Amino acid sequence: MSYTTMVSINGTTQQVFNAISQHVQKWWGNTDNSVSSVGDEFTTSFDSTYWKFKISEFEPNTKIVWKCIEAKHIHNGYDGIEKEWEGTLVEWVLEEKGQNETILNFAHNGLVPELNCYEICFPAWERFVTQSLKSFVETGTGMPHLS
Repeated sequence: MSYTTMVSINGTTQQVFNAISQHVQKWWGNTDNSVSSVGDEFTTSFDSTYWKFKISEFEPNTKIVWKCIEAKHIHNGYDGIEKEWEGTLVEWVLEEKGQNETILNFAHNGLVPELNCYEICFPAWERFVTQSLKSFVETGTGMPHLS
């Protein structure tokens, strides 16, 4: 089963959506572009690792899906992970819970326990989605990996 998580964020669906589409560098990693429609592309990098994504779904304030179209994942002690994300889908679905509360349902479709990178990617997504993104929306300060 692919990795999923859910988090409640004190913020509007618009604030959360903007963080995911416009401000990835503020909560995840170095990012070369913001996105505003299907077909847009961006790359996020950590040191010598990078992932390139193409937007396959874009429904403002509701849903965005990133398709990984290129990957070079390097992590000491992990062999065979370089291209594992290629073809996977990172899906963000937003639900308005209250006036200033959004439920974020996150799935990385294709990130499964059988992948060599799962044991490092699972806790990394937990940190970046449930802590860093949440903190960025709620306080203006995330915890990205910038190098």
